[in-house]
Amino acid sequence: MRIQGNWRLLSELPAAGFILLLSFLLITYGGRIEVPSISGPGVFWLSFIPAFLIANAFGLALHEQSRRGSLFLFAGFLPVLHLLSQHDFLNTNGLVLGFFAGSLLDFQVLSRNQFSSLARYARSGSRFFFLVLSCYLLIRLLEFVYPFSIEGIRQAFEISSEELNNLGIAFLAVFFLLMSTTFIRGIQASEIFVYGPSHSGKTLLLLALYSHFVDFYEGTHREIILSSDREEEKVWQLSKKSEKKLRIESMLAELEGGITPKSTNRTDLAIYELRGKKNGLLPVEFTFIDYGGEYTEDLEPQKYYRALRSLTGKLSGNEKLSGNEKLSGNEKLPGFSVEALHRQIGTLSFLELLKNKYAKEAGDQFHNLILACIYKKMKTAGKVIFLVDGDYILDYHGEGRKELTTLFGHYFRLMDQLGPDKFYALVLTKTDKLKDLSEIPDNSEKAGEIEAEIYSLLDRIYTFREIQNLAKRVPIYFYTVSVDATLSPQASKDLPEEQQGITQIFPWRVGEIAKFGF
Repeated sequence: MRIQGNWRLLSELPAAGFILLLSFLLITYGGRIEVPSISGPGVFWLSFIPAFLIANAFGLALHEQSRRGSLFLFAGFLPVLHLLSQHDFLNTNGLVLGFFAGSLLDFQVLSRNQFSSLARYARSGSRFFFLVLSCYLLIRLLEFVYPFSIEGIRQAFEISSEELNNLGIAFLAVFFLLMSTTFIRGIQASEIFVYGPSHSGKTLLLLALYSHFVDFYEGTHREIILSSDREEEKVWQLSKKSEKKLRIESMLAELEGGITPKSTNRTDLAIYELRGKKNGLLPVEFTFIDYGGEYTEDLEPQKYYRALRSLTGKLSGNEKLSGNEKLSGNEKLPGFSVEALHRQIGTLSFLELLKNKYAKEAGDQFHNLILACIYKKMKTAGKVIFLVDGDYILDYHGEGRKELTTLFGHYFRLMDQLGPDKFYALVLTKTDKLKDLSEIPDNSEKAGEIEAEIYSLLDRIYTFREIQNLAKRVPIYFYTVSVDATLSPQASKDLPEEQQGITQIFPWRVGEIAKFGF
């Protein structure tokens, strides 16, 4: 369910009105300007670029977070086509080819689910068009005061010719349109990051999503695991045995054998990427970072860059460093610097490099490595999922409400810090502890009632209501899920996870999270 309605589009209507006003001024006063004849290639490109960008507007309109850019392109370039027709500058070939090329770009972007790329192309094209147009109008304005002198400028304003007024207003309209191209933004819709504190159900939810991806979305996965079973020793060493236990196939095999996978230790770092395609076309990628220990209070820009500097200092002192280590294919790491780490941290190829060649150095900086990976993935993802432990609801009238108050306050700060250009979801895990789900289909009306009932409990918490207020401007969703809907409700949140009887994957409403990704 979506928290609050879609208020954001209404809030963007004034911006669209401002763009329409600028466009109206442009076609009104620009249409009165005397324009010299333009050669064939010039007319072609004057028609091609607006048509290309209008086609991009249709693509951007398909995603909520990029819809503001779509409004800008429609409001800015449909009037431009009208202005060109007034001066008899429309070229049929330019219009058709421009719209066709823009549609091809739309299709390519949609096939990759990367609206940020489409927004980047549309923003660059708009800036180029309005920059060239503003330069032309500025040159025409300067002709009125040439040769340049104070007396010439004074005479130009005294004459106050209609042509000068038209050029001046048209130039201002185009200049502000150029400045307004910042409205064109998109998100990395294909990248979803899942974040949750220890014991919030990350590992089991990973297995449930993995099974859902394999069954319904042609799913595959990649993983990188850095693990040690020597927690008490000062020398950190990789453990193949511990690594094997954290592989997806190993955890599934444990479930098949009636054993619930154990939580990750404080010396474990595992990154899993789930990839799939909806209807064989629309791609999506979920990134899980599974780790032991608490890092929730460290996710701040200052601490992130402090962690990068510490990692840089440790890695740059390595005697094996040549400054040109290969990552994958033709990609190379340009030395261990803060900038290089900022670009590469969190990628599977970079962590593979650390694992294979710099395990000791990475182990000495394990806390900083985990912190940097979490923050970077969260920052670059287009959608972020925050997990809420269902045990807190089970103990709502005890310590649970206190824990939820703290957790939602932290999640609000993260959402506010990451900005409004993302989608967010709050996912409550372990719903099977609260209700008997065995006879309730996950897409039924009764399932929706359970979700609404749990939501009403959260609605009593002030920090959750603060997130509700934020949801008027930012898309935020709420879901309840279970990894095994056949389980009977648990009576105690203190029961260890390995004794909770989870020995199979029977997901309940996990598909809603997958749909959130698309």
